[in-house]
Amino acid sequence: MTSYDPISIDKQILGFVLDNEFFTKVSNVVTRDMFIGEMRDVFDVISHSHTEYGTSLNVRELAALFNDRNPAMPDSTREKAQTLISELEAGTPDKHDLYSDLVNNFWLRDRARQIGERAIEIFTGESEDFGSLRQLIDVVEDGRISDKTTYSVVDDDIDTLLDENAGEPDFPFEFELIREHVPGLDRGNLGILFARPEVGKTTFCCFLAASYIRQGFKVTYWANEEPAKKIKLRIIQSFVGATKDEMKDDREHLRSVYARDIAPYLTIIESVGTSVEEADDYAKLNNPDVMFMDQLDKFRIGGEYNRGDERLKETYVLAREVAKRNSCLVWAVSQASYEAHDRQFIDYSMLDNSRTGKAGEADIIIGIGKTGASDVTNTVRHICISKNKINGYHDMINAQIDVQRGVYY
Repeated sequence: MTSYDPISIDKQILGFVLDNEFFTKVSNVVTRDMFIGEMRDVFDVISHSHTEYGTSLNVRELAALFNDRNPAMPDSTREKAQTLISELEAGTPDKHDLYSDLVNNFWLRDRARQIGERAIEIFTGESEDFGSLRQLIDVVEDGRISDKTTYSVVDDDIDTLLDENAGEPDFPFEFELIREHVPGLDRGNLGILFARPEVGKTTFCCFLAASYIRQGFKVTYWANEEPAKKIKLRIIQSFVGATKDEMKDDREHLRSVYARDIAPYLTIIESVGTSVEEADDYAKLNNPDVMFMDQLDKFRIGGEYNRGDERLKETYVLAREVAKRNSCLVWAVSQASYEAHDRQFIDYSMLDNSRTGKAGEADIIIGIGKTGASDVTNTVRHICISKNKINGYHDMINAQIDVQRGVYY
């Protein structure tokens, strides 16, 4: 088993970052808090030099600059730092060696330290922030060289870009009244569906889920509002377009349809008390095409927030990241505020408990308005698209709802 000297790795890193070009490449990965003692002081001087002058350093220049930058440093500390500097070897590894070996080991060791410290704080009762601990572990498991480096450079050529943006959407709207205005959505998109209670929000979600299943997409529905079993039955009902009595009268045919056309594509999860992180873990393991999070506002997240709207905004930020990271479409389901009561057109400013925070993360926002009586004889619904980054269409679409069959038309 090969062992390595952590102090030796620290020295190698310090020697390499004397090179200005190398420092620029790794400055988002290698930071001062990854060093200890006098090594941190030396790194501070190197970082200052690159920021101030933008040129590489040799060992002699570093020694002189260190003394100049630390005139009040105790002699014993200065001697240790100067000894360290004299032992540095300037140089630059090639890019492959950098990321596959040296810096990766350096980074992993630092993350292990942070995980250990965070776990001890939780064990001793100093902290209850399991979310940040989980985030650190996820970063290491994902193999990201840095939790700060979450970007990736797009280097596709012009033909690839044009071809990818010229095709059909990944998830076409099957409902013609919407499709003629908005063709569909893509992987990585976050949509919001919202309405007042008893308007037809869940019916629309089940209707939409059934349409994705018909197209062969894997759908996962997280239910923390209505019982999950009820949601499952409503999606099946919407898929076959039948009343419950009609389904009971034709059980044999329904069993066949369910086994062949629905069961392979549909997963319903009872998710009371579930966190966004758990949904993200599920998506990583199971690769759904579409996820409904009903209601997203009730999903748990880590951290502490002074105001409810701040927590909600972060919840929707995380949901958007789930969509992008797992290349799936996420529909967040939410309530509308009382402002939307008995109105035809409702816009995203009427989202419950957050006028702008939740809306800012969405690619499309669809509200469902209704006026008049609340009984089943009132079948008119108004599908309101108040935000649309897909193609810019904003308007109200008049439709009908058949609650008994779980469909819009």
